[in-house]
This record gives sequence, C-alpha cells and structure tokens, in this order.
Amino acid sequence: MNFTEQPVSEPDRVHHGRRIHELCGGIARLISKQHQSKLVGLGLSTGSYSLIRAVGSREDMTLSDVSKVLNVETATLSSLAVRMERDGLLEREPSPHDKRAMFLKLTDRAIDLRRQADQVIALEMADVTHRLSDAEQVQLIALLERVMGNIKDIAK
Repeated sequence: MNFTEQPVSEPDRVHHGRRIHELCGGIARLISKQHQSKLVGLGLSTGSYSLIRAVGSREDMTLSDVSKVLNVETATLSSLAVRMERDGLLEREPSPHDKRAMFLKLTDRAIDLRRQADQVIALEMADVTHRLSDAEQVQLIALLERVMGNIKDIAK
C-alpha cells in the first residue's frame, strides 16, 4: 500500500469486538492485580482463591467440574490442586458413585481463609461498579454473559 491510499476501515463489529476484548482483558488484569495484593496477606493466590470458591459452592466437585466453572484447563488446575493439598487446603475423596472420580473437599483451614478472603474481596467488588446503577449492572452482566456464550459457541 502506498502512503496516499486510505487504510481500509474495520467493520464496526470487528472494531467493537476488539475494544470489548481490550476492556475485558484490562479489567480482568486490574482486578486480579488488586486481588493478589490483598490475598497474598492471607497466604492465597488468585488461583487458589478461585478454586476454593468453586469447590466451596458444591459438595461434589471434581477437578473437571472446577475447570468448566473457572474456564481453565484441567491440567492447569491439577498442579494447583496438588499444591493446595500439600498446603492443607484441599482434600480428595473418592466418589461413592464412581470409583474413578475424586471429589475435592475444602479443609477447615481453607473454609476459614475463604471467609476472610470473601470479606476483603467483597469490598473491592462493590467498588468496581459503584458508579453504575443496579439496572446498569444487571444489564452489563447479561451482555457479558451473551458475549461469553458467543465465544463458547465459536470454540465448539
């Protein structure tokens, strides 16, 4: 292309898609950075906190279930789960229904850390959207869930 030609503009959908990607990535990085600085004082990483929250939400979670909830590869979670087991935060129990499946269970220590971390993180999460009305927050959540659905559909 010579310098006198006008660049071809991106269609709006492409431009908007790129901007959504940039904003979501930036938001995730900033929140993760803030969380990490708070969680490290409790002896947790953002990954271990996410795993604790996911496992604490149900009594019959396998590593595969957690990977689906967190949208993370099972192999990535496997090494984290091993470290958390070593650190006394997580236990594995055989499923009563399927001898091959192992359920993840939080230790009392992990449950206590989750309570502490939830309190710290709740204050920060409220600040993330404090300039949005409740209706705007609900609308944003619905829109982002639709975007997530689109991404999952494309990946199939």
